[in-house]
Amino acid sequence: MSDPTAEPGAPVVASSNIPAASEKSVAAEAKKHVPNEAVALAATPDRILLRLNKLLAAPGGLSATLSTFNYTLYLIAYLEAKSAPLKIKLYQLLNQTPAVPALDTPSHFAALGVLLGSARTTLRLFGLLPLYAWLRSLMAGPKPSDDGVLYTTQLTQCLLYICFQLFENVGVLTDAKVLPTSWTNRWTAAYGGKTSNIFLWSYRAWLGGVLCDFVRLFRTAQLERQKRAQRNVTTDFATREHDEAVDQAWWKELVVPMSWTPMALHFALGEGGLPGWNLGMMGACGAFAGMGKISEMWAKTA
Repeated sequence: MSDPTAEPGAPVVASSNIPAASEKSVAAEAKKHVPNEAVALAATPDRILLRLNKLLAAPGGLSATLSTFNYTLYLIAYLEAKSAPLKIKLYQLLNQTPAVPALDTPSHFAALGVLLGSARTTLRLFGLLPLYAWLRSLMAGPKPSDDGVLYTTQLTQCLLYICFQLFENVGVLTDAKVLPTSWTNRWTAAYGGKTSNIFLWSYRAWLGGVLCDFVRLFRTAQLERQKRAQRNVTTDFATREHDEAVDQAWWKELVVPMSWTPMALHFALGEGGLPGWNLGMMGACGAFAGMGKISEMWAKTA
């Protein structure tokens, strides 16, 4: 919002002996006596909150922030649980006692993580709308300049994500008693009325969608190599700088499916999942997957 303009016709003080309001203000007097470093430090929380507001208001900012924060909490909760023996040893050493202190269980970090996970699942109930819009744009067919492999990969990924979101929505709404159990009984009867089979196929569709990212990225790399091979050898600085930026962006994108794949595979395998899987591994995968996007979006809020 722009600053308010002066009111037309406002009286002007002719005498210069009367000090201006800014000279008499408390803020102006404080600036004379407070170091600039302290002023900047006091303004830091305000800048952070305003940048955080921009981040959450940006397209995809809320979901990306919640996802990264959610999985980071899982990782912290796992590390906190693993540090329990160390906490006991330190307590006994500092207090010179063999008594075992009472530790907070369950972890508050884990509880907040579960709460955020439930909130993200609820928000994803509306996830079919953007996926439908994406499908509509793809159904128009590839453009003349589009690569056939990339177009087919995008269409396949879109359909898989629609299946993932649809099955997840059905499972969530069934568990919440929003959908009648008679609608899903044919898929839940063999599992004692539980929706585990519905979620299992949702996770498998998610895994398929994540794997499509590998196909897209490696096809993109192949096309980029072909383009550079056809280009005349040049030492132009701008060209080399552009190529380096493209390569860096490609590697950053590759981190995302590499981070999601172990988690998606664990859930897609069903009961048991990957051997040795734990909350810390899940937290690390989710945090690494979202860290790059959050960093870029945070930089844009400056």
